Amino acid sequence: MRRLLAALVAVLAAAALGALLGWWWESLAPRVALVIAGDGLPYPEGYQPEGYMTDDGIAALLCLAAGLVVGVLAVWACRRVVAPDHALAVALVSVLVLGAVGSIVLWRTGEMLGAFDFDALVAASTPGDVIRAPLRLRMPGVLVLWPLASVLVVFLSALSDWLRGRAAERS
Repeated sequence: MRRLLAALVAVLAAAALGALLGWWWESLAPRVALVIAGDGLPYPEGYQPEGYMTDDGIAALLCLAAGLVVGVLAVWACRRVVAPDHALAVALVSVLVLGAVGSIVLWRTGEMLGAFDFDALVAASTPGDVIRAPLRLRMPGVLVLWPLASVLVVFLSALSDWLRGRAAERS
């Protein structure tokens, strides 16, 4: 029962962290300027606007940072709660679940906070008006960075344990 409660708290904490980072992503990410053309459709103001890449880049950096923090905390917690032989295996499964939950909450929160009725804004605009594009994650592979960074922390912990074990065997 205690472990189930700890798992539930960890999932809720990852979701809360994802929501906080989603809010931060929405506030940091620039919006691409769109010009309403003569045909009534919005087109990017520049030839290749870097704002689209910046939106996803900020989300990627937030996912990487969260993944590293969650990975370190999961390894630390599992080494104190779980038997030493199984601690890193439990940490590995934990960070995969927590990373998936956190990154999906980050994505949905950021897009929800940055959403508005874009079609109505385009319809109400006249040719030559400049509007801002809504926040959208265009590279969904960014969501994998949170669990990947956490798995890297678990891997480095396992490698460190293995190297310490080999050094102890040689002595």
